[in-house]
Amino acid sequence: YCGLLFRHEGWPLCIHEKIVVQLASIDWRILKPGDFYLQVVPYLRKSPRIVLKCLAKDKHNVEEVVIPEVSYTSIFTLEWLSTVNGERMGIALENCLLTTDDKIFRVPWDKVVNPEFINKPKLIENTLSEALVSGVCTSPVPQENLKSDLE
Repeated sequence: YCGLLFRHEGWPLCIHEKIVVQLASIDWRILKPGDFYLQVVPYLRKSPRIVLKCLAKDKHNVEEVVIPEVSYTSIFTLEWLSTVNGERMGIALENCLLTTDDKIFRVPWDKVVNPEFINKPKLIENTLSEALVSGVCTSPVPQENLKSDLE
């Protein structure tokens, strides 16, 4: 996404005020077949892990799937969820639960993994054709994107 400015700066961990990667469990009774959420959980004395939580087949418990660290760079893709669905039995997962302080939102995964952008990139420096966007960018930004009203 080099050269683009996210509409919601916290993506993919949050989308505006909605939290995508949870730090605490969500009440299992809210889960419906096809729902899931992502949670960071402690792991012994090592780095925390990300787990996917969904309704178990019995519909009265939560199934917890540990996401391998090698998958962390691809979690926020449609392909990742397709792979997860291919490895499990039962109803395909499709809706990610996002939370705010007092609400839970059921959002289709394709809406989570396709972030919104602000139309015009916010350039940090404009003296070179290679500009920094949101602090990290290594590919050139087209000259037409370099405007006089840059910060």
